[in-house]
Amino acid sequence: MPLFFHTDLLFGDQEAWGTYLQEHGYEHRQFVQLGQLGTPGFAIPDYDLFSWEDSTGYARNWLTTHESVHEVIRGITGVSGINLADVNLANESEFYTWLDAHKQEHISIRQALGITT
Repeated sequence: MPLFFHTDLLFGDQEAWGTYLQEHGYEHRQFVQLGQLGTPGFAIPDYDLFSWEDSTGYARNWLTTHESVHEVIRGITGVSGINLADVNLANESEFYTWLDAHKQEHISIRQALGITT
């Protein structure tokens, strides 16, 4: 069952961003667990994608770490996607473009891993 529902939010809405990060982190944890339970199993890094600090340095580190996880998942599932680290989340236009691309990639990953509604 998908765990990441609040994938659309308004730019600058910190409360919604917190909900987004939590659900997103749980879905990545689900991907990790599916890999551990699979036959054959596969390894997806279980980095902390729940935490957030509203600073440029932290955001850059989080985005780079997150992209590295997606690169592993793409290799396992064959799903393609944009470089999710190549964004300035403080820019409203880039934020919405990233949000949509990221949402679409998660939908494709769920389908590839057999996670259904």
